Amino acid sequence: MQSVGKVVVRSVARRAPWQEVAIPIPWGEIRGKWWGPLDRRPILALHGWQDSSGSFDRLLPLLQEEQRSFLAIDLPGHGFSSRLPPGVYYDYPAYIFTLQHIAQHFQWPKLSLMGHSLGGIIAYSYTMFYPQQVDFVVSMDGIKPLVHKDRISLMAKNLQAFLRGNEHAMSAEEPPSYTLEEMKQRVHLSNWRSVALEFAPYLLYRNIEPSRRSPGKFFFTRDPRLQSGTLMGFSQEEIVAQAHHITCPIFVSKSTEGGYYEKKEHFYQVMDVLKRSSAHYDFHY
Repeated sequence: MQSVGKVVVRSVARRAPWQEVAIPIPWGEIRGKWWGPLDRRPILALHGWQDSSGSFDRLLPLLQEEQRSFLAIDLPGHGFSSRLPPGVYYDYPAYIFTLQHIAQHFQWPKLSLMGHSLGGIIAYSYTMFYPQQVDFVVSMDGIKPLVHKDRISLMAKNLQAFLRGNEHAMSAEEPPSYTLEEMKQRVHLSNWRSVALEFAPYLLYRNIEPSRRSPGKFFFTRDPRLQSGTLMGFSQEEIVAQAHHITCPIFVSKSTEGGYYEKKEHFYQVMDVLKRSSAHYDFHY
């Protein structure tokens, strides 16, 4: 273990193309993988819901030719990062606070953001709040906060799910355990088979631990409160209005087989605004 500037570096493997880092935050630490030179401000990579920084393990080696640096973090409650304190809800403000703590810790004047799915939504949400503090946004599959039809009933449902998840999070009882093959199947099937079985370990290895009760099996370590869904929401009108203030370059890619999880026109209404407001807008579908 060594300290470089204000980041604690843990060398995982002598020949690894990245270095494990730990960033102090008020409730613990944010863990991540730093790819490239440590003396350059990195592009901050944000993974999807219930994933980890391992999501970028196959992509980032392809982006190393120009000696760029990337910091792929485990979001709070995911991977090796600390969980939020008991009773605290996982929602957009918690993730925004996390990015602010990271920027303040390193004394970065701006952030360069790249995100997948939920990570893309977090990157875009941060840019909505602080458009002058973001160099650019790269988003894969997810971009704008989702707008749900019946927000009040959804909030009520999510609050009940949170209370159950909070009880599980505070329990000393070990979660259900599975064989590694069963876990790979769960990742494969829970993502609508979009994650091939051979690539499931990239999403698993930072989110599981060996079972103490059942030798040869593993359990998920991510915070059960993550399954509560979002609580805070924006109206479509608010999201469209804020899009007019986003002037930084923005790149959006969306899979032809990916879903929208809301009205399709909500997504393209925001894209139409970004075409005009962004200094450089690039959308691939």
